[in-house]
Amino acid sequence: MSDLSDVERMVDDWERDAVAKSQRYEAMQAQVQQISITESVANGAVAVTVGHNGLPTAIKMTEGVRAMAPDEIAANVMKAIQKAQSKYPERMAQIVAETVGEDDTSRHIVATAVDNFPPAPPEDEPSTPEPPRRQLFEAAEEEPPAPKAPPAPPRPTRPAPPDDDDFGDQSFLRRD
Repeated sequence: MSDLSDVERMVDDWERDAVAKSQRYEAMQAQVQQISITESVANGAVAVTVGHNGLPTAIKMTEGVRAMAPDEIAANVMKAIQKAQSKYPERMAQIVAETVGEDDTSRHIVATAVDNFPPAPPEDEPSTPEPPRRQLFEAAEEEPPAPKAPPAPPRPTRPAPPDDDDFGDQSFLRRD
């Protein structure tokens, strides 16, 4: 009968461990749902916040964007998003370590975050912004005209067919 009590104890331990592990993963999930990371670029002119899924939840700009061209603003928004997202794997690893510890599942969770959110691109040196351009059209550079090919000779014309080839509204197939 001692074998039966050992099995019961083993099942009880397994059940207790499963419940405890489930609670740790629920705690991890609750903390992940609270992730909010804000990063800025261009001397703070553009700031982006990403949420628990790495998607932007807020974009803020200061008066500093007035000196930027629209393409530069867009590029800075993308840089700020990437910069914020690049912090996500580190934050995820911290939450996983605090809640569930290290196991195969937690390593997979962190590895997935690393794969989905790579490091941020290196930041460019801050430069003084160029004054905004007010030119609507860019002047195309003049290229010398390409030499023209000689005109093609005219196609020979065929003489007009005689009038007896006109079948009018009848079929061109003759009835015999």
